[in-house]
Amino acid sequence: MSAKITRDSARSSEGPSSRPSIDAARRRLGGKPNVPSTRAPGVAVEAVLRDGSKRKGVILWSSDRECDVWFDDGAARRIRASAVTSFGGGVPEELARIAAEARLFALLAPGERVRWQRQNGVAEGCIVEKCRYGAIVVTRDGRLVAVGFRRLWPAIVRPLA
Repeated sequence: MSAKITRDSARSSEGPSSRPSIDAARRRLGGKPNVPSTRAPGVAVEAVLRDGSKRKGVILWSSDRECDVWFDDGAARRIRASAVTSFGGGVPEELARIAAEARLFALLAPGERVRWQRQNGVAEGCIVEKCRYGAIVVTRDGRLVAVGFRRLWPAIVRPLA
């Protein structure tokens, strides 16, 4: 997911903007957390959903009360933290990929240069604001773009010591 966004949802002389507002972009990216995640992003978990079913997933962000989890059905859901437990079994390949992407996103910080995949190639910009599962990025030409965590990676890869 990536989308150009506007500063506000005010109407222009041409009518309502067809671009989402920055507030709408934040909501789509899970909102801006006020505190750090209480569980490490990318950890494999199992959760009991409202219907009583159990699903395997990966932590994207969590607090003492709720967790944002990417589940094996390809959907992210916010659920009660008490319904989530660590999962020690084998992780399906698709979830392992999501876990790696969530861990990489957790390492990114506001002010860091990033790249992301677009339909017509790779774009580059700087993180302005991190949300729970994506970031608001400013491009080289000054446009704000909402980018989901799965599409972001650092522009500069630092070697591990």
